[in-house]
This record gives sequence, structure tokens and C-alpha cells, in this order.
Amino acid sequence: MSDNVKGYEIKRAIAFENDRGFALGENPQTVQPFATWQFTEDASGRRDYYWGHYTTDKATATRDYENRVSEYQHDYNVYEKSAYRYYSTQRPVDIGTFPKTENGPLYLVNFDKRDSVEQGRFLAWGYLVYDAPLTEKQMADYELRATPGNPDRKAPMREPGESKSIAARLAEGAKQAARYNTARPAPEKGTEKDR
Repeated sequence: MSDNVKGYEIKRAIAFENDRGFALGENPQTVQPFATWQFTEDASGRRDYYWGHYTTDKATATRDYENRVSEYQHDYNVYEKSAYRYYSTQRPVDIGTFPKTENGPLYLVNFDKRDSVEQGRFLAWGYLVYDAPLTEKQMADYELRATPGNPDRKAPMREPGESKSIAARLAEGAKQAARYNTARPAPEKGTEKDR
């Protein structure tokens, strides 16, 4: 990352869909070389940093960054921009229960119990966040489930004239069947002799 805040080089940052986010920075030349900030991002991508937390300890700064991100997501129920979230539906997230790739996980969250997610669509023990999508094989091997909000899973907007949704096609088919049935002459009733 090329961002620099008050002499601190940004080492980690996360931006959410609501154009808010958090950053972790380092400046070895200062008394408190580690800091975290919240930021607001405008349409051009410029970030306004505020609410800095400064410390002398890297582990404390990293924990503060992760806590701020987790609390904000929990409080505002927002997804990361260009991040990929996968739910662990069969077990709590632990060593050996998820793929380690060059793209993460960036971080993971375990729930206190198996909890309802995605407006009650299914249950999960927690989730992991990656910088890039996992393969279908990786998801199957570790029994992970991608969120519908992932950039590679979002339904594309249809242009006029493109294929209609299933519900629209079913409704159209029902109308067509009704028209066909009313246009078709009723079969004549046969007499007892004809049988």
C-alpha cells in the first residue's frame, strides 16, 4: 500500500461497502511506532483518516486493528470491498479447518456457538476472509460456504432483452398455457356405443 498517514506507512487496511474502513500503520522513527485509524473513503478513493490509536507494541496495535474491524462489522453488518468471506458450517474455525493461501485468510471470526447467518438461511460456526476467491475444491475440502455477497457470487445486472429470472419465466409459461388451453377446442364426448 502506498498510503502514508502522518509519517506512518499503512501496512494493513480494510474498506467496507459503506466507504468506511480501518488501517494499521507503522513509523519506526516515532515514540509510538504503531497506530490504527478509522477512515472514510470518497468516490475517487481518497481516504480521510481519524480516531487514531497509538502504541509502542506491534502485537497490541494488530489486536486493536482486528478488534476495531470485528466490532464495526458486527455493529453495522457490512461486507468488505473486494474481499471474500467463507462460512465454516460444520465446525468452529481452528488449525487445519481452512485452506491457507497467499491471499489469506486475512482474518477469521469464531462465534460463541453455531449461529444463524445470512438472514437465517443457514447455520455457521464462524467465517474466514480472503483477498481472492477460493476454488470450489478448496471450499468442498474444508466444507466452507461462500457468502452471496462475495464479488464472484453477486448476480450480474441484466440488460434489457437478456434472459429473465426463473420466476418471470414461470409466470410467462403459465400465461402461455392458459392461452393454449382456451384456444384449443374441447374434445367431443363419445356415446356408449363408441366405446
